[in-house]
Amino acid sequence: MGQELTQVLCLECGTAGDADPQLSHWQCDKCGAGFFLRRCSACNWVSYVDGLQGFRMPWPCTWCGRFNRGFSQNQDPAAASAAELAAELTRYSPPDGAAGPGGGGEANPANPANPAPAAGSGPAPRARDPGDGGRAFTADNGSPGTAPPPGLAPPLTRRRQVRRIGLSIAMVAACAAVATVVLTAGDPGAMGMAAGHGSTTRAVQVTASRVGTVDFQGAPGQLTIVGTGSSQVTLTGQLHGDGSAPVVSTRFDRAARTLVVSVQCAPATQCTQNLRLAVPAGTATTVRQPSGRIVLTGLAGPLRITAANVDISASGLRSADLTAVITSGHLSATFTTPPHQVSITLTSAQAALRLPDGAAYRVTQQVTSGYVRVAVPQAGSAPRSVTVRIDSGELELLPA
Repeated sequence: MGQELTQVLCLECGTAGDADPQLSHWQCDKCGAGFFLRRCSACNWVSYVDGLQGFRMPWPCTWCGRFNRGFSQNQDPAAASAAELAAELTRYSPPDGAAGPGGGGEANPANPANPAPAAGSGPAPRARDPGDGGRAFTADNGSPGTAPPPGLAPPLTRRRQVRRIGLSIAMVAACAAVATVVLTAGDPGAMGMAAGHGSTTRAVQVTASRVGTVDFQGAPGQLTIVGTGSSQVTLTGQLHGDGSAPVVSTRFDRAARTLVVSVQCAPATQCTQNLRLAVPAGTATTVRQPSGRIVLTGLAGPLRITAANVDISASGLRSADLTAVITSGHLSATFTTPPHQVSITLTSAQAALRLPDGAAYRVTQQVTSGYVRVAVPQAGSAPRSVTVRIDSGELELLPA
C-alpha cells in the first residue's frame, strides 16, 4: 500500500493538491507554484514561504505578517512538514477551510493566552505576484520576533489576481531560413477571453528544423522546455503585455545551426510569458530568464541556464553538460544518466542536484558564504566533474 498523501492548498491558484506529509517543500501540480513550509517564530503557526525566497533573507508569515529572520532551504530549524500544516488548518479552520489557524472555535495551543480569533479577520496572506518581476510584497508593520496582535486569522485567498486581457486585431508572419514565426492577436470575444483597456495578449508559434542549438532569451513568467523525438523545434504559448504587444524575434545561423529566439516587451511596458519550447532531445539549449519559473523535462543535449528570481525544476535529464548561473532562486535537477561536467554558480540561491548511483565525481568548490553537502561518491581522478561557486547559498549533491 502506498504512502497516504496530505492535501495542501495552493496560495497561487487556490486549488488543493497532494503532498508528501513529511516534506517541507511543496509544488502545485496545477500552476507550478512552489512553497517552503516554515514555522513562524512570532505566532508559531506553519507559514507558506515563497518558492523564490532568498537565502538568509527575512520572510513574512502568511498569517500574522511578522517577519522571521533568515531562511535556509536545507537544515532550517524553522522547517515544518506538510502534515503539520494540514493538521493546523484542519484543527483551527471552519469546515470550509477558508481561514488559517485561529479561524475556528479552538484556541491556538501554542499560545493558550490568546483566545481563538474570529474567522477571516486580519490581513490577507502576502505573496509574490508572478508578473511583478520576482519582487515580494512586504507585510505591514512587521518586525522579527514580535507577537501577533489578537484576531489574526487571514483567509487562504488566491494569490494571483486574474488579469483582464485586451487584444488588438493583428497578425504578423515571418519566414526566414528554416524558421517560421507566427504571432497572432485576435478578437477577444472570438477567443473566449476578457478584454481590458490597454492590455494585449498575443499567441506565439515558432517552428524550425535542422537546429543544433536553441538560444532562448525570455521575459518574466513561465517557460516549459521538453525533449521530444521530433526533428523540429517548436515554441508555442502566449505573451501578455501592459500596453503594446510584446515581440518575438528570431534569427537562424545556418553555419552554426543555431536558432536565437528573443522575447522582448514593448518600450516602456511590462510583459509576461507562458511558453512551451519543444526541442529534439539531443539539441543543445541555452536559456536566459529574468524571473519566473522554468520546468525542464527529458533533455539530453548540453544545457546552459542563466536566471534570476527564478524557480527551476528539471527532471529526466540525460545531458552530459549542465551549466547553471542562478541569482536569487532555486534549482532542482534530477539526472537519469550521469553527467560528464556540471558547473553551478549560486548567488543568494539554493540548488539540489540528484545524480545517478554508480559514478564518482570530482567535486571542486569555492564558497564565500553558505555550504555544499556532497552525498555522492567522490574521487580526485574521476572523469566526471562538478564545479561549484557559491556567494551566499546552498548546494546539495544527492544520489538519484
